[in-house]
Amino acid sequence: MREIPSISYAFIRFLIASLIVIPILHSKSHLKIKTLKDIIPISLFASVNIIFFVLGVKLTTANVSQLLYTATPLLTAIILFMVFKETLSKQKIIGLIIGLLGVALIIILPIIQNTNPFSGDLTGNLLVATAVISWSFYMAFSKKLLANYSPFTVTSVFIIITTIVLFPLFLYQFSLDSSWILKLSGQAITSVLYVALLGTIGAYFLNQYAIKHGGAVFASMAYYLNPLVTFLLSFILLGEKLTIAVLTGGLFALLGVYIVTKKR
Repeated sequence: MREIPSISYAFIRFLIASLIVIPILHSKSHLKIKTLKDIIPISLFASVNIIFFVLGVKLTTANVSQLLYTATPLLTAIILFMVFKETLSKQKIIGLIIGLLGVALIIILPIIQNTNPFSGDLTGNLLVATAVISWSFYMAFSKKLLANYSPFTVTSVFIIITTIVLFPLFLYQFSLDSSWILKLSGQAITSVLYVALLGTIGAYFLNQYAIKHGGAVFASMAYYLNPLVTFLLSFILLGEKLTIAVLTGGLFALLGVYIVTKKR
């Protein structure tokens, strides 16, 4: 959203989400100090992801950012193995690799064919890569949290903590430029409300629900589908052409997800 600076947009988004989840969280459960001690350190991984992504995506390209996040399932699997000694079956490893190849086809091949710049900015790439690593740690450690706490509780604490962490960054950005707040259009306000409700509360709750009931690697497989969904929506809504790369990569991505999620 161009009308609102990136950090300010992220802060307002999470602030609105916090104002919604706090009353519900208070009515449903009484948070204890132990609960906060358990959830807050892990929530900070997700907060770092938000901040570094917002800072990094301004400096690099959307395609590079998308591609970097497709490493989430593999990174999550590696963290689970190294920290929790959780191993993956050969079936899931094959599925992860096939899905990753499919996503790479969707994102990289059209760029090569059109000779568009793909490398992005090194600083931006490093910031987004740090965000991806931090998010992968959050995905892996969330499974442990969900053994004792509900997806809503874990999601709510993350949203509140991220709001607090973003606040000083918002104040700094606002001190540099506050003129935008007087120029907000109805579309900008609607966008923030939509992202706060569905893109924040809804999406992150469903992510935790998927981790609880399917596992961290299963939940992270959504990143294999994001590029495919983006291209399909562009085809339906914007009339963009579906290329061989998109169709082939999409089939590989779907096949990878199927293999990972298929029960023996």
